Parts: sequence; structure tokens; C-alpha cells
Amino acid sequence: MKKGDKIIYIGKAKNLRRRVYSYFNKEHRDEKTRELVKNIEAIETIVCNTELDALVLENNLIKRYTPKYNIVLKDEKTYPYIRFSKEKFPKISVIRTTKALNTESGYYFGPYPAGVWELKKALIKIFKIRDCNRDMTKTYDRPCLKYFMDLCPGPCTYKNIGDRYREQVENAKKLLKGRGGEVIEDIRVRMGKASEEMRFEEAIIYRNHLKELETAMKNQVTEYSKAIEEDIFIFSLEGGRLFLCVLNIIEGKVLGKNSSTTDLQGKIYEDLFQEIVTDYYSKHGIPDNITFQGEYKEEEELISSWLNLKREGKRKKSVELHFPKIKSRRLDLLNMAHLNLEKDIRDHYLKKSVLEKGLMQLYEVLELRRVPRRIECFDISNIQGKDAVGSMSVAIEGRLAKREYRKFKIQTKDTPDDFHMMREVMIRRYSKLKEHELPDLILIDGGLGQLSSVGEILKGLKKEVFLDIISIAKREEEIFKLGENVPYIFADNDESLRILQRLRDEAHRFGVTYHRTLRSKRVLKSELDDILGVGKIRKEKLIKRFGSVKKIREATIEELAEVVPLSVAEEVYRGLRKNVEEESIGNR
Repeated sequence: MKKGDKIIYIGKAKNLRRRVYSYFNKEHRDEKTRELVKNIEAIETIVCNTELDALVLENNLIKRYTPKYNIVLKDEKTYPYIRFSKEKFPKISVIRTTKALNTESGYYFGPYPAGVWELKKALIKIFKIRDCNRDMTKTYDRPCLKYFMDLCPGPCTYKNIGDRYREQVENAKKLLKGRGGEVIEDIRVRMGKASEEMRFEEAIIYRNHLKELETAMKNQVTEYSKAIEEDIFIFSLEGGRLFLCVLNIIEGKVLGKNSSTTDLQGKIYEDLFQEIVTDYYSKHGIPDNITFQGEYKEEEELISSWLNLKREGKRKKSVELHFPKIKSRRLDLLNMAHLNLEKDIRDHYLKKSVLEKGLMQLYEVLELRRVPRRIECFDISNIQGKDAVGSMSVAIEGRLAKREYRKFKIQTKDTPDDFHMMREVMIRRYSKLKEHELPDLILIDGGLGQLSSVGEILKGLKKEVFLDIISIAKREEEIFKLGENVPYIFADNDESLRILQRLRDEAHRFGVTYHRTLRSKRVLKSELDDILGVGKIRKEKLIKRFGSVKKIREATIEELAEVVPLSVAEEVYRGLRKNVEEESIGNR
């Protein structure tokens, strides 16, 4: 269904005539359907051979066009996975993704709700698995620094260690598969033997390994006796919102959950179960088993076919769907998921009520034109006008909306004039926005002077008549409103003040991070320009690998040689240290 050239809704049905008629039948239309029908200007159809073909097409089109009236699940949080690459000498890494995992290029373990970096660190320390970016198809003259720190056996240089290296990788995998008992017992045996033979330093190392493993694995405490890979999938509709909870079970361990909530106000859903499952598993890996609550006999075959089609070529085993009714382990896990879902719902509405109270307090105390559902906050970051940036943080319904944040690289000349910088930011942000696109409230990080300046800028843009503009002064946390000279003072524990403080702090953090990035690139570029053998491409490689001038300066020649030729690495090493020594002498 289209409005002009824009697709506003995508749906499928065995009987399209009946489905479309239902939208225009006044007796069966709810408010959101009436809103949809009001916006329809054209309807296009695609005929498919089977219902599965239609489901696949529907899912792909929704992902491609994200229509206004379709359900698209929001991932509030993505959990990280540990990945082992499928190379001759596998590399260990941590990835965070909402997309389906590419099991053809690596082995994945997770998701981990917490402690994944400690776990990776422990695995490297105990099993000596590489995490570098070296090309293992090549042979290097010297191993990297981690070889000398006893954190890697140096497979990039010593190719004859392949069997032992792969054995250690398999031990790490065993641990992550829930078979850690075998690995831990092996370490205990080695520790005992070392102690008996009076190799006490070695025994202490084994003892420390055991402690590190216990600490790193502390988040994997809920066990499921059968060694399987499974999702426990449960959802609920409450107050016009969809709440979803998926428990992730990997090889016998309940490792955590993926949870989200999506506003369904104004959305059309005919086959809710199908839409939720296909949307979720378009973004996440598909396990061998999925357990659902309730009965979906009509959809079971179709969903199973879609999931197996999605996994085609990646795994031979078919996905098994379970709908337990009688007392069983899976039913126990469903009850566990249900408890988590109920808690998510309670937490959401508790937080919402607190935030709503804060927004209403802002509306009433500051006498705003409307409740500040959308607040945009601005800050300027620079050092003496250099690398100046503007930042905008956003809160929607009192919650930080990070996808809405914006950063502005100041184009005006390098002068420490915050007024001109803020003027540029305001013009770039608001000059082309129409009245209905403006926020309910603008927050400026600063005092009365900055607030008045912004008011003048927006007056020149003819926008101030539609807007409420306030500022928050850092020292006393006073709130000033445009046109008034007396500040508003909120209690420290007022949620209204906390909303503004969070937004102010986010704008500052976001701006400072961007400013540091620009400054680092500028400083790095100027210092590297004078080093023999470093051109544009090599500069980009160094920046990409190390990220800052400080980290490049701290790198060893061996680490630099992983990015550029050894002779150039030596020039960079000497050149950057020479600059530091000259600065040190100049500052005495």
C-alpha cells in the first residue's frame, strides 16, 4: 500500500481480496486501520507460488522499506559473542551484532550478558590464542609483542606449532560449550603434578588460571541439563506495546536474554506471531531449537519452513519448534522466561511513570507550550577555537534517544567565539525544519548569556515563536527560560532535573568525544607529515590501527611493523619520540 511513491504498509494473505476488503469495511476498522486507509493512494500486488514464498517476500520487503504501519522490532540491547575464525590458526575476537551470525566464517559462542571481555582475556591468557590481525597465510620474521608476553605462541612465525595450537583452541571451545569440567580437571591435574615435582611457580600459574576461569565464567550459572542450542521465545501485548523476551541457551547454559519493547500504536498486524518471529530471526542467529509459549498450529509449518530456509547452506540440522504443555524442562524454562518478561513490563511502566511525572513537572513549572515529549540539547566543544564541534543529544519521552544524536563540525574560522559557533549549529539544525518537525523544548548547556544568544539566533530564523528554550547552568544547576531573568531551582532528587542533567551530560560527552577524534587526527597528521616514508595511505593505516597519536607513540617497533614496513616503522618510532623530547626541552 502506497502514499505517492512511499510504501506505508506491506502485508500478505491467502485471499487478498478478502484482506483488502476488510480494511475498507467500516464495521471492522479500528483507529489505526482508519488512519492507514486514509493515507492509501495506491495498492500494488505480487503473486507468489506458495505461502512460504509470500512470507519470505513480505519479510524482505519490510526490512527494505520499513513501512510506517508495519511492526519492526526495536533491539534495545545487543549482547556480544565470542568468535573463533575458521583459519588454519584461529583468531579469537568479540563481536556485537543484531544480524544473523555468519557461521561459515567462524564459530560463535554467546550471547554473553556480561563479562565477555574478562572471559576473552582469560581464554587468551590460559590457552594462548591469538587475537591479532596478522595475515596467517604469510610467514613473519618476528612474532609480535604478545609472544614475548607469553600470551601467544607466535603461529605467524612458528608454523610447526599447528597441532598444539589447535588443541588449545578446542579446549577453549569445550569450556564455552559447557564442558569446562574437563578443562578445569586437566588444569588441576597439571597443578598437582607441578606441586609434587616442586615446580611451585608453575603450580601458582595453574592456580591463577583456575581463579581466572571461575571469575570469567561466573555469569554462566544457570544450567540446562541437556546439551543443546536453544531459544526460549515469549512475548506479550500490554497497553499498546509489544514486549519480547528471548532466553538464549547455548550448549547447556542459560547465558542471558534479549529483550525489547516496541510501540504498536498505529501499527497494523494481521499475523502477529509470524511477524514477530520473522523480524527477530532476520536480525539474530537461528538456533537448533526454539521453544514458544501457547499454540500456533496453523503457523508452525510455515514458520518452520521459513526458519530452515533462512539457515539453508549453513547447517544441515533442521530447526525444531517446541510448544510444551506438560511438566518438563522446557516448560520450566518458559516459566523462567515469563518471570523475566513480567519484570521487564513492570520495569518499563515504572520507569515510564517516573519519567512522565518529570516531564509533566517541566511542563507545569516552566509553563511550557506543550509537554516536552522531544527535547534537543546543544553544547559546543573546542580548545581556543581549534577543532570546534557542536553536539546535539535528544530525549524522547524522557529517555535518551541516541540514534537521534547529531554532531556538527564547525565550519567558521578558528576563533574561540561560542556565539558564532552556536549560531552555525542552530542554522544548520533548524533553518530548513518546518513547524511540525521542531522539538517541544530546546536545552542549552550554559547560562543566561548563552540562552539569550540562542534566542536571537532562532528569532532571526523565525522559529522562536514555535519553541520553548531553556538553559542549564553548570555551577548551581539553575534553569533559565528565555525571556525571564529569574532562574528556576529544582530539588536534586526531582526527576525533571535529572532528565535535563542526563541530556546535558550526554551532549557534552558526545561533543567531547567527537572533538578529541578531530584533534587527534589533526595532531597525528601534522606529526606524521614530517616522517620519511609515511604518505597518505600509510597515515590512514596507522590512524585506523592505533586511533590516536598517543597510542602510536606508545607502540613498539614490532607493533608498528604490523601496519607498515619495518624500515618505516623505525622512522615512525624515532620521529614521534624525537618530537616528544623536543617538546619536553622546550617546556623546561
